[in-house]
Amino acid sequence: MSVSSHDSETRVPEGRAVLHGTPVSPGIAVAPAFVYGDILDEIEVRTIDASEVEGELARLHDAIALVKKELLRDTEQVTRELGQDKADIFLVHSMILEDKSVLDAILDAIRNDHVNAEAAVAQEMKRVAAVLSSADDRYLRDRAYDVSDIGKRVIERMLGVWAHCPLSQPMILVSRELRASDTASMERGRILGFVTELGGTESHAAILARSLGVPAMAGVEGILDKVRTGEVVAMDGALGVAVVAPSADTRARYERMREEEARERHELASVLELPAVTRDGTEIALMSNVASGDEARRAAELGSDGIGLLRSEMVFMSANLFLDEDAQFKAYREAVEAMAGRPVTIRTLDVGGDKFVGTENPLREHNPNLGYRSTRVLLDRPDLLLAQFRAILRASSPGTVRILLPMISSVEELRQALGRLDEAKSELRLKGIAFDENILVGVMIEIPSAAMVADRLAKECDFLSIGTNDLVQYTLAVDRGSSYVSRLYRPHDPSVLALIARAVEGAASAGKPISLCGEMAGTPAYVPLLIGLGLREFSVSNGRLPGTKKAIRDVDLDTAISLAKEAVAAITASAVGALLGLDGG
Repeated sequence: MSVSSHDSETRVPEGRAVLHGTPVSPGIAVAPAFVYGDILDEIEVRTIDASEVEGELARLHDAIALVKKELLRDTEQVTRELGQDKADIFLVHSMILEDKSVLDAILDAIRNDHVNAEAAVAQEMKRVAAVLSSADDRYLRDRAYDVSDIGKRVIERMLGVWAHCPLSQPMILVSRELRASDTASMERGRILGFVTELGGTESHAAILARSLGVPAMAGVEGILDKVRTGEVVAMDGALGVAVVAPSADTRARYERMREEEARERHELASVLELPAVTRDGTEIALMSNVASGDEARRAAELGSDGIGLLRSEMVFMSANLFLDEDAQFKAYREAVEAMAGRPVTIRTLDVGGDKFVGTENPLREHNPNLGYRSTRVLLDRPDLLLAQFRAILRASSPGTVRILLPMISSVEELRQALGRLDEAKSELRLKGIAFDENILVGVMIEIPSAAMVADRLAKECDFLSIGTNDLVQYTLAVDRGSSYVSRLYRPHDPSVLALIARAVEGAASAGKPISLCGEMAGTPAYVPLLIGLGLREFSVSNGRLPGTKKAIRDVDLDTAISLAKEAVAAITASAVGALLGLDGG
């Protein structure tokens, strides 16, 4: 925002520490920090009296016994839902708990060094993890993660807490890294901003921050050592600056900037009452990306044209378990009812990568984003896929519901998924359960191979939806959550634009509609380019509806088409960035 940027740049902020990072979501926030850190590094080391030793040993044994019971329960659940091979991780964890050398070291620290039990566990697990991390053997290196995990779990049970992020009041969340699974159950209204060490402009925390309309910055090295829970932090997400324990003058200045920003946001919100049409009258469908019934209701209040993307995995992750058919039906039905006849596009379960259900990741891999995720998992688990299809179909009557299949890489995968959908329909017909017999099924274009055969995919489905977040990642071989290569994550790279153009042309050749539901649509600078490329339907987070609608209303179609032609013909991303007026090209 112009006010905050000017004010922050011309006056040096004062406080206990001034942190600089990568800007990932604009905005101003002033609030206490909640440091969501690694519990192995946060445990207080206490010297206990000899009379306390037996009590500490009892606490340790009780915690280990409880964790063993949990591991047995988790093993049974994952075996039932994903198969025995996916439950092997819990066997590894049980073996760690029964390793005599590890237990002896912990017991020795308590009995002889008089160290409190949780500190004894932390120091031994950190030692073992460090040894494994430095091993040449990849299998041993991977086990370091398991050692850390089980150590955290035992400590949490001794302290009487479970792994979660309990925000007791509106706070700025500070963490080394945030995954989708970390934030799934957070109370959104209490998150005022994010500051992380890892992650880039398209990391999960960054996307969540922009969807919530709160500031965020990444790339702050050693963040866990620089901020304490409860300390006030004043941050400017547009500049990537955070002031820890700001002076009275600095805090007052950031408060003024925050108030000015709120006024500007309120003025921008008035555009929601206007139609999403370009200057020349071209109509654009502007929908919402949501993750819950509450967000769907908010979308309806904001005048969204529908739900272009309901992330069903977030419903699962919020519940922290694989929902059965009835529970899914209720969740989807809630969104359908909220939209009152407007279309609701439900994406099937997209697990894998940084998204998994439960406190443990049964699908952990060395390179998860290129591995076993999304539709690949569901095609191997027809019971999960059929249950989800049945739940979506049931929610479609009455209502306007569409099914969106993520991470489709080939026509063969699409045909397999459609075959399972036919099975689900047959099962419901036999039970006499009503559903929309003509429910539309679409494919997400988020893998380059799908973009290359978009015309063939479009012939075998009802619509296409471009997911630019992953499409950019896979096209440029850039992990969108990595702070090391975030500078290379550029949606306006000519190769990405070529794939988007190809997907649009492929849909047009088959006479099928195509939308875009990735973060590009929520970035006003990209809107004229996307419209010029031929896109007429966008889906963005609720927080980005006003900005995107204003950008649509500012577009002149002929100018947008000329811009798109010039951008597609450009040789470098910097050249395209200059055309779009993006800082740094």
